[in-house]
Amino acid sequence: MRFCIAALVITLSTPIGAQMCIQPFGAPVRQAGLRRQALPSSLQGEAPRESSGKSGKVAALLSLALPGAGELYLGVPKRAAIFLSVEAVTWLSYFRWRSKGNDLKADFRAYADQHWNETRYREWQVYNAVHHLFNETEHLPDKVTGDIQQYYEMIGKYDQFVFGWDDVANVQFSVVNDQVSSPTRTDYEGQRNDSNRFLKRASTIVGLSVLNRIGSAIHASLYAKSLESGSRAVRLWVRLQPIPNRGLAAAKLGTSF
Repeated sequence: MRFCIAALVITLSTPIGAQMCIQPFGAPVRQAGLRRQALPSSLQGEAPRESSGKSGKVAALLSLALPGAGELYLGVPKRAAIFLSVEAVTWLSYFRWRSKGNDLKADFRAYADQHWNETRYREWQVYNAVHHLFNETEHLPDKVTGDIQQYYEMIGKYDQFVFGWDDVANVQFSVVNDQVSSPTRTDYEGQRNDSNRFLKRASTIVGLSVLNRIGSAIHASLYAKSLESGSRAVRLWVRLQPIPNRGLAAAKLGTSF
């Protein structure tokens, strides 16, 4: 994942004269300004000897369809490999995290089916309708025909449903809900949060894949233009500077054709 992010940062910083700012968690900066340095010739990419006549629009469209395809079209396989590697890592991570999240979802739902009793909760509702001890603000969806995601979220999230958990079966309905402690409910919420964390990671990685496609398309388009102009040199520079009023390091990466 670290390689994925590092590769994407480098490749997205390819527009002529463009810079990308990265703010790491770091110590206060004592000195600012690293010398601008050119990459060794072995890392400067495949510099063309003459204009290829290939279309920047075609290259951009190819890279939008598959990151790196536009670079292959332009004859720079090493650059294509970077974008293709990022694409592979992002989707492998997506399927891994989504699978893990869905497995945990199945586990916490099975746990709820075992330890939360809707009949007991309905009995509390009848009691509460008479004594008005707790203000009911949520409506529990039908487990079969309603919103099942909301069903499993509500029973753990809101105090209103606490009397359905089996470890408080001996607690009297006269006790106000927010004063009832249920370790089983707490354990359930932890399981549900673990599942949601992996599923959110999967959603985030999709956004990274989209950025990779856009970055590859922009890079391919600009590289095609550099071929038309006959430019050869590809330079990379890094500059450090302090962030005003914060004393942290700000690293700026840039490339130029």
